[in-house]
Amino acid sequence: MNAYLTALQDWFRGLAARERVMVASCAVVVAVTVLFLGIWEPLVKAHRKYEVDLAAARALGQRLEVIAAQAQSAHGTSGAAPVATGLSLLSAVDQAGKSGVLTKPLTRIQPEGDNEVKVWIDGVSFDALLRWIGELELRYGIDAQSVDIEKDATPGQVNARLSLVRS
Repeated sequence: MNAYLTALQDWFRGLAARERVMVASCAVVVAVTVLFLGIWEPLVKAHRKYEVDLAAARALGQRLEVIAAQAQSAHGTSGAAPVATGLSLLSAVDQAGKSGVLTKPLTRIQPEGDNEVKVWIDGVSFDALLRWIGELELRYGIDAQSVDIEKDATPGQVNARLSLVRS
């Protein structure tokens, strides 16, 4: 390496004064270009990318906060202000029973005054029953006051007796 530098210095000293100024100027320009393209520009590009990513993450965070607030307000008011408020309790239960979630019609519906309805459902899928109870709560503001579930002879099927009230 030392021999290479010595040869380069000898070559540079052998140039005319004007040539040495040109070679030195070109070396400075090349060094600045290498520094700019190799170090400064990639750093600036990375910084811009991080700024864009940060702005996108902040926007996503704000959207998630809005969605969370909407979900929280919807969850908080689902029992107090049901979607189908114009229906009587008996009509709402009957309509929900015909919605297709249960895949079978309700076996029996018996009103107990204006505030309670007794429902019998036989041979229905347990999962479908839970989805139907969830739909009653979310869509109609109807809660299950008491639930009696017993296993049916068919695997996965149950017979249920529910006491439903509007919350």
